[in-house]
Amino acid sequence: MSRKLPIVLGILFCLITNHSISQVIKEVEGLYYNATGDLYTGTYTEFYESGNKRIEMNLVEGKRNGKITLYFENEKIQEVRSYSDGLMDGTWITWNDNSVKIAEATYKRNKKHGKWYIWDDNGVKRYEMEYSEGEKVGTWYIWDENGNLLKERKF
Repeated sequence: MSRKLPIVLGILFCLITNHSISQVIKEVEGLYYNATGDLYTGTYTEFYESGNKRIEMNLVEGKRNGKITLYFENEKIQEVRSYSDGLMDGTWITWNDNSVKIAEATYKRNKKHGKWYIWDDNGVKRYEMEYSEGEKVGTWYIWDENGNLLKERKF
C-alpha cells in the first residue's frame, strides 16, 4: 500500500496540474485563446475566490457555443444562456438569488426572436413581449404586482 501512495499522488498531481494549465484562457474581443495563443475548444470554467463555480461554458474554436451557465456565489444557478458559433441563439433564462425565474428570452442568430417574459422577484409575470428577427411584433402586455393587466400594445 505504501508503494502505491506515491503513484496515486503523482497521478492526482498531474491531473490537477493539467486542469489548471488548461484553464489559462484569455478572452480578446469575444474570442477565447489558450496559453499558447491558439483558439480554445473545450469547456471553460471560472471560479469565485471562494472556489465556487462562477461560469461554465462550451467553446469551439474560441467562440461560445451551446449552453453557458452562470452561478451565484452560493452555487445556485443565476442564468443559462445559449449560443451558436459565437452568436446568441436559443433560450436564455435568468433566476434571482431565491431561485425564482425572473426572465426568459429567445434569440436567433444574435437577434431578439420569439416570446420574452419578465417576472418580478415574487414570480408574478409583469411583461410579455414578442420579437421577430429583432423587430417588435405581436401584442405586448404589462401587468401590475397583483397580476392585473395594466397595458396592452400591438406592434
